[in-house]
Amino acid sequence: MKNSDFPLKRLDDFALQRERETIDNPFMHTPFGMDTGGNFVSGWTMSYMRAGLFFRSAGKMLFQNDDMILITVPETETGIRPLAADMPFGWDGKINSNTAELAVWWAFEITSGGEAEMFMRENNPSVIFSYVDTDGPGEITVQFNGEFWVIVD
Repeated sequence: MKNSDFPLKRLDDFALQRERETIDNPFMHTPFGMDTGGNFVSGWTMSYMRAGLFFRSAGKMLFQNDDMILITVPETETGIRPLAADMPFGWDGKINSNTAELAVWWAFEITSGGEAEMFMRENNPSVIFSYVDTDGPGEITVQFNGEFWVIVD
């Protein structure tokens, strides 16, 4: 799916919608959802997991629920570059606004809630999520609009 396939909407509204779709179809898998649990995963661990998946599937990259979501945080529109050198981040949880905010904290090495709130309101950061779901590989870009995270083209 491309970002242009999504109408402009809140990330959490979209995540909740996709999560609800999996209730009706047990064969559908989505990386979107409202669960806030998850862990950032190092590049080395992600490479190891991908190699293991590749060999377990006899060279065919089959989808599994434990696939990593790749998270990239680009430079802000105001020109501030992330301080983290180990991007993209791996994430083993769901995609939602909480995950987007955590990615900004990690990328810009933010250490407090007050600092994060001010940074996000002043710089409107974006986060790019790359994932695999039932439809195959996908990518979605979200941006903080001063109040909440929205899906952007």
